[in-house]
Amino acid sequence: MSSPKQEIAERVLGFIRRHSLVSPPETLVVGVSGGPDSVCLLHLLVRLKDSLGIGLHVAHLDHALRGAESRADAEYVSELAHRLGIPATMGRRDVRDYRARHRLSLEEAARRVRYEYLAGVAADVGAGRIAVGHNADDQAETILMRLLRGAGALGLQGMQPLTAWGSLGGNRGLKVIRPILEVTRKEVEAYCQQHGLSPRQDSSNLSRSHLRNRVRHELGPLLESYNPRINQALLRTADTLAIESSFFEERVRDVWDEVVSEEGSGLLLRATEIRSLHPALQRHLLRQAARRVLGSLEDIEWKHVDRMARALKLPAGKRVVLPRGLTLYVEDAGYRVAVE
Repeated sequence: MSSPKQEIAERVLGFIRRHSLVSPPETLVVGVSGGPDSVCLLHLLVRLKDSLGIGLHVAHLDHALRGAESRADAEYVSELAHRLGIPATMGRRDVRDYRARHRLSLEEAARRVRYEYLAGVAADVGAGRIAVGHNADDQAETILMRLLRGAGALGLQGMQPLTAWGSLGGNRGLKVIRPILEVTRKEVEAYCQQHGLSPRQDSSNLSRSHLRNRVRHELGPLLESYNPRINQALLRTADTLAIESSFFEERVRDVWDEVVSEEGSGLLLRATEIRSLHPALQRHLLRQAARRVLGSLEDIEWKHVDRMARALKLPAGKRVVLPRGLTLYVEDAGYRVAVE
């Protein structure tokens, strides 16, 4: 019988191969905050890098939010990378300033700054993929958060093992991978303890001002009192929705040329053809049209796609304006999707 150490490493190796998360002999940038998840991820990848045929490069960002605590995180990551024999790039960005300039929540500003930084490190070292340490509990929390916000079936799939950077608003040639997405938080903590790792603890994870923390510390435990296996139930739902979504993506490709034609910098959706589609397929096609016109679906939520779908019943001359200037114009010949 395999030991817990071997079991997790073997599972992660199988997960990486099953989802084709790496492409040897590339270098993989590993985002390491210093917390348990990213430390566990880095240690696992160091153990697996020869089997995978890849190189590794650590990237750490100080968000300038927690003073001495975040500086200590950076020192810890630098020392850990040195001890493991992995080159590292350390950076610092003023997230509060970015938040003020872009009028974002602190969480969203930190996310954008972090991914922009990781993309910059990837460009500097010639890497095409970035590994981040989201785990199975993060996935369940993400699904709950999206459910609370009214996400559609696509949002309730949660995070994917591999995400094209373009869907995050960046270089579409870059990919973000999540190798420990099926590893639970308890397993991460046990792995760190078993391997003598002493990850840092982020005090902001205890703050109830962030929605994720309230879901983690309040809503999650409440739901567990109704169903002790609520996380597994959420993950099964996400898997089911992902399979159904892949079916709709195939159907969108099948009907695309019949329904859509390019018109300048936008797209024209033929009225008769799109109205003949099942409402579910209409929404998936409209979502893909938005992606094509904008280059990514950043800031475009399922509620916006739903507004576009409802606009198919409006008379000619009407329009629907959505985030990032995305506009659906109702015309006699059909529906034009463009950036205003």
